Amino acid sequence: MTNDSDQAWHRHAPTSPIPAARRRWPWFLLVVVVACAGAGGVYAWPQIAPLVPSLGNAAASDKAAAGDKETLPDLLATQQKLEDDIGALSKSMADQQDQLKTIVDQLAALTTKVDALQRPAPAPMPAPAVAEQPHAPVAQAAAKPRKPPVRAPKPSGPISTGGAPLNVAPSDR
Repeated sequence: MTNDSDQAWHRHAPTSPIPAARRRWPWFLLVVVVACAGAGGVYAWPQIAPLVPSLGNAAASDKAAAGDKETLPDLLATQQKLEDDIGALSKSMADQQDQLKTIVDQLAALTTKVDALQRPAPAPMPAPAVAEQPHAPVAQAAAKPRKPPVRAPKPSGPISTGGAPLNVAPSDR
């Protein structure tokens, strides 16, 4: 910061911290929120009131226990059926894994057979010839040196620059 900005800051002293009109808004907002919460409670009380006495009533729990006793055999039968289904699925999955392992083993065996068939068969060693005479080494012909390519001759004579016409007729070669 420069000294000029510091001096400008000190010249403008702050007035009151917050105007009175701005201090009233948070309180007004708080009153509105509390009023809405109270109105919601009054509206919801008819739905909550029947629940409060039933929570402390023991007779309601007896009715619930009787309902549980009726559904217990159904739940046990469903559980048994699900256990049987899970056992059958486990057995089926184990069978499929065994089949997959068998197929992978067969595929590996076939792959080795195919690789063996694709390799060239080793050539049988010829029987040693009776007193073969060694051949004389053949001399290789020396490579001829390459000639550089023939270039077209450059034209000689007057050259036009900038598209100006030439006064001299080109000579024939």
